[in-house]
Amino acid sequence: MLSNEWDQYADSWDSDPNVKEYAKNAFSALVATINIDGLRVLDFGCGTGALTELISPSVRKIVAIDPSSEMIKHLNNKALNNVVSVADYLSEDLISHQPKLIEQFDLIVASSVCSFLPNYETTLSLLASLLKEQGSFVQWDWLSDNDSDEMGLSVERVKQAFATNNLVNTTITTPFSMNSSKGQMPVLMAIGKNNANISQANR
Repeated sequence: MLSNEWDQYADSWDSDPNVKEYAKNAFSALVATINIDGLRVLDFGCGTGALTELISPSVRKIVAIDPSSEMIKHLNNKALNNVVSVADYLSEDLISHQPKLIEQFDLIVASSVCSFLPNYETTLSLLASLLKEQGSFVQWDWLSDNDSDEMGLSVERVKQAFATNNLVNTTITTPFSMNSSKGQMPVLMAIGKNNANISQANR
């Protein structure tokens, strides 16, 4: 089993009201924008499955991936009938050899994950490769005005990353904020559609 820095948070994660509130707000923003009925979904960085659990009743299948085996253990204990899990880091090698990732996805969600990645742009390229043509990628992260801020992502950085990875028809909003010790922290929601030929899409 993988050992991961997030393992230590797994036992208390679901009892944190902020985790539930963030997932609930993200889910509300998602279904207000995208019809998720019957879709095949990848929940990237799923944690203990706070968002997975909300999405599950509406969709055909969810593959939930997280590098923390302890987080995945808590998700598996929820026994959601259309959810399968992967406890691993996303990589080209994993995509090549993991049977659960062979079929492409209609929708990929990443809730409060991307700003923590060591290389957001590279990971986004891997995620885009897992999307069907015209499939949607949706991420939620703290909104930052400064790309050197470790706590979030700026609108410009997200726009550039989406454009580089042929995620088009991009919309970026701030659908909700969360209370913190620093006051109200706005959450960025970015949506893009996979298009292998970006030049045609922009004509």
